[in-house]
Amino acid sequence: MILTGMAAALFCACGRNRDPAKQNPPDRFRQSAAETPYNEPLPNDYRGTLTMWGWDDDYYRTVTEAFREIYPNVDFVYTDVAHKDLPQKYETALLSAGELPDIAWSVIDSRGEVFELDMWEPLEQEPYCFDISEIYEYLRPRMVNTKGNVCGIEQSLSPAGLAYRKDLAKQYLGTDDPGELEAMLPDWERFFEKGKEVYEKSGGSVHMCFSLSELRQFIQEQQGMPWADGGVIDVEKTFGRALELICRFRDGHISDHMAAWTPAWNAAFQEDGHIFTACATWTVQFTIQKYDKRGETKGHWGLMSAPEGNANLGGTAMGITKTCKDKRLAWEFLKFATLSTEGAKAINRIALMTTAKKPYEEAPELKSYKSPWFGEQDLGIYYMEKIVPHIKARTLTPQDGVVHDSLSMVLEVLNEDRDVGYEEAAEYLKQELKAELKDITVY
Repeated sequence: MILTGMAAALFCACGRNRDPAKQNPPDRFRQSAAETPYNEPLPNDYRGTLTMWGWDDDYYRTVTEAFREIYPNVDFVYTDVAHKDLPQKYETALLSAGELPDIAWSVIDSRGEVFELDMWEPLEQEPYCFDISEIYEYLRPRMVNTKGNVCGIEQSLSPAGLAYRKDLAKQYLGTDDPGELEAMLPDWERFFEKGKEVYEKSGGSVHMCFSLSELRQFIQEQQGMPWADGGVIDVEKTFGRALELICRFRDGHISDHMAAWTPAWNAAFQEDGHIFTACATWTVQFTIQKYDKRGETKGHWGLMSAPEGNANLGGTAMGITKTCKDKRLAWEFLKFATLSTEGAKAINRIALMTTAKKPYEEAPELKSYKSPWFGEQDLGIYYMEKIVPHIKARTLTPQDGVVHDSLSMVLEVLNEDRDVGYEEAAEYLKQELKAELKDITVY
């Protein structure tokens, strides 16, 4: 799929054969916005409106306000929709010939399915001629559909390692240095062994991790395997190791049994009962800084690479819909938000990092950002230099949304019933997938 997309980009004309006189017209014959080549900026006084459906108000406000500093006459109409509801909302609009937004968002959990909908402009083709090689390599498979079309561009990098409480790591593991911890915990087996020691040493008051669900997701993603391959889902090969490990982590008290994103899970960040948590770039702002009220003054968090490699957690792509009323303006915004140095500077203010490589070449300081919760550690540099190079991202498939929901149900069962083991959990997952995916062979 990547080769198909790149080939289309290579053969794209991208305006190379335009008449030079039209590229640089005299001032008195100023081009209209409609004639402005897609690889050149629009006039600063351009007027227009773009509609958008999304769920991250901070990101939306940050990028649109920065864009309007350049194009003050452009307006945005934003509709807040929970990301889990967007696939159905898109499908309903398509079936009823209803109105789609000009700029559409797609979260990673359901993107494999959503990118198959006949609603996306193929960005690698004319007139956009987007070159996917501008984006960090590990993210490229997540931006194309099964036809090889680039349907959207990632808003920001979502590399993830492990965040850890430095004070608890020092007390129970003997060090709070990320390099020493990485050497101590090279694989999940060693993580398990140390976790048993921590639980015993603390009298059962401290676990290595908060929840089975975040561990399952991390271990699953770091394997880099597509969930459905050639119309087949091999449950044991694809999900077996992650399910087996989390059953061991549960039974050995390595992980607590909290459900992620619940009030109890949020409140636990203010307490002293857990050492590690999966930590993507966005986790710093939306979880640790939000829920650990003491952390800003204590600076008691650190960031390290995970056992057996890192992962990409989450991620949102933005694309242009086929029904967009002003595709030229939509492309100008999309380029700004995801590819430009100005856009990268804007999202850096909310501790996010652009997915394009060029902004870091033009402004290397964009790789750097710190959080008071993490003391003097430069999180941006650590993500870029220590975590990103060790990520294996899986190729998305149209079945991902169903698989994701089925895995979540299995996790609920494992959390609620400690007598359910790996073999029973794997069989339950098989039956769920067989019931939901009639056209896929599951074994």
